[in-house]
Amino acid sequence: MFAQPTQIQALDPLAMSCDPWVAPGNAADGEWPGSLEVPHNKTSPITPRTRVSKSGDRECNSTSSTATSATSTRTPTDRSPKVLVRRSPRSPVSERKHPTRLSELESQFCQIQLDLKKTREQLNSSEICKKQAQQEVEEAKKQLQEMTGKLDNSQRQLVEFSAAEEARLHELRKISQERDRAWQSELEAIQKQHSIDSTALGSAMIEIQKLKGQLEMVLKSEASQLKQSELACSELQTLKQDMEETLLIVENLKIQLKDSKKLEAEAWALVDETRGQLEMAKTTIETLRCERLKLQTSFRSKVEDLEESRVEDSMQNVLKTLYKDTSLESEVEQLKSALESIEIKYQAEQIKSTIQIQTVYEVIERGRSEFELKEAELEQSLKKAKAEITELKSKLMEKEAEYQKLADQKEMNIANGEAQKAQVLHELELKLLKSSNEIADLKVNLIDKETELQNILEENEILRSDLSNREAENRNNYEATIAELELAKAAEQDALIRLGCVTEESDKNSRRAARVAEQLNAAQTVNSEMESELKRLRIQCDQWRKAAEAATSILASENNGSHMERTGSLEGDYGSIAGKLMSSPFSDELEEESPKKKNSNVLRKIGGFWKKSPK
Repeated sequence: MFAQPTQIQALDPLAMSCDPWVAPGNAADGEWPGSLEVPHNKTSPITPRTRVSKSGDRECNSTSSTATSATSTRTPTDRSPKVLVRRSPRSPVSERKHPTRLSELESQFCQIQLDLKKTREQLNSSEICKKQAQQEVEEAKKQLQEMTGKLDNSQRQLVEFSAAEEARLHELRKISQERDRAWQSELEAIQKQHSIDSTALGSAMIEIQKLKGQLEMVLKSEASQLKQSELACSELQTLKQDMEETLLIVENLKIQLKDSKKLEAEAWALVDETRGQLEMAKTTIETLRCERLKLQTSFRSKVEDLEESRVEDSMQNVLKTLYKDTSLESEVEQLKSALESIEIKYQAEQIKSTIQIQTVYEVIERGRSEFELKEAELEQSLKKAKAEITELKSKLMEKEAEYQKLADQKEMNIANGEAQKAQVLHELELKLLKSSNEIADLKVNLIDKETELQNILEENEILRSDLSNREAENRNNYEATIAELELAKAAEQDALIRLGCVTEESDKNSRRAARVAEQLNAAQTVNSEMESELKRLRIQCDQWRKAAEAATSILASENNGSHMERTGSLEGDYGSIAGKLMSSPFSDELEEESPKKKNSNVLRKIGGFWKKSPK
């Protein structure tokens, strides 16, 4: 009857020295292999461990001796309540630890799901941004197409305007040639008339000289007057020579005008050549634009292929699209390099065209300067000719006055003289009338020439104004084309910048997708690990429950019997409990350890079962 307390007291030092629920391999840390962490602060309500000695193995071996000595000194009434007070059942604590770990795992799983949702939302937002950027790129391309259409229209208008200008120039050239021919025919007719008049004047002078001889024979008293008339005739000859010189000067001026027209024609030929070069440059620009449009269409087709190949459901398709994006990025880089080479060619051709245009403008300016110098020289020569004409007119007026005086004197002499003298004077008067008529005709011709010169000057001024207007229009058209080209370049740069932004966004999205894939893989690995841990915990809990139920059933059966039977059957129970524990999942670990550790662990577990048994 009194053997039970002694046995319990013998087992108490071992129970007080270690926790029965600690694994054999990790007894110091307080953890089972493959199980969750258990806080160290929660200790079982036991008495202080001052009674435990350092030599635990010796106490375990000498349990029987201490039990026999303790029966004589201590009573069962003093010891049995202490056993019940020292140890409290620890199964609820272990049951509390497992749900906390499960709740933590569930919270981590929920957080991972939230992170997945956030990443999916980020992917959707990035795809929306991609679509917006693509729409902007399409709008920019539409604007580029509109600008190219406008440029084509302006080029057509320039071509039409140049054709109309060329037709006008041909008409003006034809009109100027016809006028030159008419003026040449008129000058030839005037020269013929002048030669006829000169021959008539020569014959008249011969006749006058004959008459002078007759008059010398008849009128010796009027020798002085006849000498004066000879002087007048000589002056008339000088005047005629002066008139011939003026006509030669006018012819020289016409020749110079023809030379200036030839220079103008050469300048226009240079302008036509420059226009042809500009048209060649425009054709090259159009070819470059066609190439750019082809590249844009290829890029659009590739972008459409990318959009069609995207699948949001599986991560494998995302990875495939990422590989495709890398290949497309290389193609985009190739397209960018092609565009850069095309732009370099375009800039080189534009530089060549600008250099050619500058050379043409320099040639035109040189022709202008030469034309202005020649015009200044012609104006000076015209002024000189006009001054000479005025001097000749004044001389003619003086000679006419002298002739009138001579006529008056002759009339007086005829009134006082003979009939022969009257006849001779009448003939002389007739000849003088003829000469006066010829002089009047010459004056009319001079006036006509002056009017023709004025008309020529006016036409030159009109041509100058036309040239200046055409040059201004050409400059305006050139500036407009340059401005349109700059706008097209700016639009191309904007499109390239937008393409760069789109590529950067695609790179970012690919990186994000890679990160999301990595996170998903990590989450899947974590989930698999968590599931394996949960399975292990469930298996361990089941095993622990089975072991606890077996121990409680054994202890309950023993408590229903007597205390002597309990002490007597302790060794059998010890063997059965040890067998069950060895059949538990901890048996593998127990087999690997030394026999001393096995015995100590078994004793610890049995002490724990005894302490958890009901009163």
